[in-house]
Amino acid sequence: MIQKLILKNFRKFKDRTFEFNKNIVVFYGHNAQGKSSVLEAIYLINTGKSPWASMNEFINLDQNSQVHTRIETVENEKSYVYFKDNETRIFKIDGKNVKPYTFLEKRSSSIFNPEKIELLMISPSERRDFLDEIILKYDYEYETLLKDFKKILRQRNAYLKKLSKLFYEKGIIAINDPQLNFWSNHFSLTSAYILQKRISLTKELSTNEYDVKYRSNANFDRRKVNNIEYVKDCIEENLEKTKKRDIATGYTNIGPHRDDWDISKDKDIRKFGSRGEKRLAIGKLIFETQEIVYKKVSHYPVLLLDDIASELDILNTKKIFDKRLLEKQQTFITVIDYKSLPKDILKDSQLIHLNGL
Repeated sequence: MIQKLILKNFRKFKDRTFEFNKNIVVFYGHNAQGKSSVLEAIYLINTGKSPWASMNEFINLDQNSQVHTRIETVENEKSYVYFKDNETRIFKIDGKNVKPYTFLEKRSSSIFNPEKIELLMISPSERRDFLDEIILKYDYEYETLLKDFKKILRQRNAYLKKLSKLFYEKGIIAINDPQLNFWSNHFSLTSAYILQKRISLTKELSTNEYDVKYRSNANFDRRKVNNIEYVKDCIEENLEKTKKRDIATGYTNIGPHRDDWDISKDKDIRKFGSRGEKRLAIGKLIFETQEIVYKKVSHYPVLLLDDIASELDILNTKKIFDKRLLEKQQTFITVIDYKSLPKDILKDSQLIHLNGL
């Protein structure tokens, strides 16, 4: 549990300390008072990255013209420090420098706000990132897999551009080019592992209330998704069929970088749901992801809900803010008016007013 949060030169906070004594903390006040910035800082010290900014956007210029920021939390009598300036990033536990992996290994946060929900309903890349971010919370080798995949994809696309130029200038279609086959083979293997993990997650996310279905543009039998060699061979066959198109476009047209997923409840929520239905559906997914991570690593990520109750009616607000679910992990909530939250939540919450800070 985070007992204390110290912000120095972070966003609008030059030097601010917050102390927490409850498992549910509610920040309230008018817009532009720093509510979202507090959640951003908590997310950053738990994941090593900002949920919506580049690595330096959150740093303010201090009086000595030194650009840096410092975030510190005290958790169960231990001190955790994240320090960042233009050149370095330092992690400390109880005053000792540690590697990022050591610092972040057992730390994680989940953050949601209305903008993210809208993006999840609009952008396929955001929906792919959503799945990847969940997997990263419990599969520490998945980050390396994603990096390898992106590198292989860049290499394959770069070579496809060369073959595309050859095609348009000389009319040569290099179907059996050995280097293209080399990159295709590596692409198929990394893609198979990513598909396996994403499809497994969407199955776990599906509940009696909502169905989450992964849509891949590669054809294979979903019942055999745990057979890596089978999935790899299927992706290779798909790449072979689209090879001419890939050469013509200079781009890899199938693979995990082009996939998507849908959420439905008697209807496709993304296409036909109201704004309230969309927010409620994503809200339900939030708590499903928390349970999934807990089952994998035996601890819940810190939950950050940034103005997620806006535009929900009273009934749906109660569905999202279920006290039994919120108390399973330390939960930080931002709202303009705390009275918009259910009374049973407020009864056992710490309220922090941010107006005028």
